[in-house]
Amino acid sequence: MYLRIPSSWLNMAKFLGLICLLLITAEITQAQSLPTLSINDIVVNETDSGLFGYDFTISLSAPSANLVSVHVATQNGSATGDVDFVAGGIDLDIQPGKTSQTVQVFIKGDTIVEGTEQFFVNLSNPINATIARAQGAATIIDDDTLLLLNQTSSSRGLAVDSVFHTKETFAINTGDLPFYSTDHRNRIAVFAIGLKLAQGEGASAVTATAEDSVGTIRPLTVEFVGTVPNNNLWLTQVVLKLNDQITTAGDQKIRISLHGQTSNAVLVAVTP
Repeated sequence: MYLRIPSSWLNMAKFLGLICLLLITAEITQAQSLPTLSINDIVVNETDSGLFGYDFTISLSAPSANLVSVHVATQNGSATGDVDFVAGGIDLDIQPGKTSQTVQVFIKGDTIVEGTEQFFVNLSNPINATIARAQGAATIIDDDTLLLLNQTSSSRGLAVDSVFHTKETFAINTGDLPFYSTDHRNRIAVFAIGLKLAQGEGASAVTATAEDSVGTIRPLTVEFVGTVPNNNLWLTQVVLKLNDQITTAGDQKIRISLHGQTSNAVLVAVTP
């Protein structure tokens, strides 16, 4: 026995199927044509006290004829909301024809040794746009710990020749090369965070040492200490004169000290 379906029903089913297909196609086409939203990452200095505002930028891939809206909210990481930063959320609008808008977050300064911390800012619930990059990270540089910077994923120090800005290995004796000091000793620049000179202090307040593979420690002369431009004053350059008593090629563990606090050791390769 077979069930006979009226042809009118079949025609209606085909018609409804066609309508659904057209609606799905229209939704896909609309989604593909919408601009996309992204948020950047930022690196900020903690400071010792008070609230300091820093901007995240929410970018639109192309200008829209419509008002674009998105919800922006903070999320805890190793940094804690309302302890290390001001937590919260807002609905952000990007006006027609515009391609970006900023949202300000506030960092809470302190003098507690905490290490580098992070929190996040998330995008959600977009209107007239889709989201391409939903999360931005804020890295808070702890300026209360004296720390020499390493190369990425390495114990080797971030160090350069002070004249030509070349990387290791560093010759201790420069010979008669031009542009170097008349004492023919090489200088290298290392980079620190948490190096806080008191009012009126200069390079002479900072001391430095080099330790070789057998534990022999020799002093290094600190000739210059100054902030590196365009980094919100959290990064300090320290120029060190290499010690000509180092007579064996190899790695030296470099440390700096200030006000009774000594930094971590970073490896720097030198040769007589």
